[in-house]
Amino acid sequence: KSERGCPADTSQLYSRLMTELIQVNNQLKKQFKDVNIQLQNYFEQIQKKLDQDIKILENMTHQLQNKEYLALKSQIHILKQFYSKEKESCKQQQIIEFNNILNTLKKMLTDQIRVEEQIDSSYQNDIKVEQINQLKQEDKNQLNFEEAKRLLIEGVALRKLNKYQEAIECYDKAISINPNYDDAWYNKGLALYNLNKYQEAIECYDKAISINPKYDAAWNNKGNSLYDLKKYQEAIECYDKAISINPKYDAAWNNKGLALYDLKKYQEAIECYDKAISINPNNDNALSNKGLSLHSLKKYQDAITCYDQALSICINPVRLRDKGISFKFNFYLADSLFELQLRQEAKRFYLDALRQGSNDKEYINRQLAKL
Repeated sequence: KSERGCPADTSQLYSRLMTELIQVNNQLKKQFKDVNIQLQNYFEQIQKKLDQDIKILENMTHQLQNKEYLALKSQIHILKQFYSKEKESCKQQQIIEFNNILNTLKKMLTDQIRVEEQIDSSYQNDIKVEQINQLKQEDKNQLNFEEAKRLLIEGVALRKLNKYQEAIECYDKAISINPNYDDAWYNKGLALYNLNKYQEAIECYDKAISINPKYDAAWNNKGNSLYDLKKYQEAIECYDKAISINPKYDAAWNNKGLALYDLKKYQEAIECYDKAISINPNNDNALSNKGLSLHSLKKYQDAITCYDQALSICINPVRLRDKGISFKFNFYLADSLFELQLRQEAKRFYLDALRQGSNDKEYINRQLAKL
């Protein structure tokens, strides 16, 4: 018998278990180090980009305050670079992912303490071989879970760099480790959407939803894919599901409004935009989209008011960190001014839209010919 009255065969099992646990912990230590380096590099890139953006915007704010309009006008193209329809939702998704990482790390520590307590308790009670195998399997599962999480983080980073196919490969590896990883399915759907593979994206969102029926973002983005396939009514059903899960989801309200607009249900669309705006008064997309619906209802002055409100949000120095002034406001404003017979003002905004790169050149030129 070994020390403390432990049978020799049990002592050998303990020895093998300790050796295997040391190997597992060394692997975990190396992987944590690799993930930490990747996260540090990613955060440094984000910080550097934010510092550059803030410096540019502070300089432009200074020009605006000093009424250096010519200098400011020459940099309008810079503002366009800050604007993106998806940027706000992407940033929110980043925050969610980073919070998930933090929660995972907290859970890991709790699980590790629990495993150690189980080992100690089993040792004191002369643990059986079955219990040892169970602990080994739990440790292996934990290692697999962390590897899947690392692959998800890597995929998210690649998608932010517009490397969509490489991101999908990371998500697929994560899914092969954990087929019930709803976040991996969801993010694979986002990457496929970026590649305009809307039907494949829908299949991924459906998988995420089957795992987690309360996944509001998956419902919303499934709606976006259906919208781009011009399946507006089906898209609305998805937006409604997202809203039922999260009534404060302003992006889902705005997206539902867009689908209703394309079904020519302008008043219903306005009600959705109003809901989005009541949740988030700084949702300039909802304001400008409301303006489009008002224009379609021939309420041109009300439409102009909405465009002005949306534009006032975009030129706010704080909002400029996420948004930029887009030629779309000039285009929308020009149409409403045209209908109000304010020809000179309409002409000015049509010309501004052309200078800023509008894709509707033929339409604008036809409108200009009428002025």
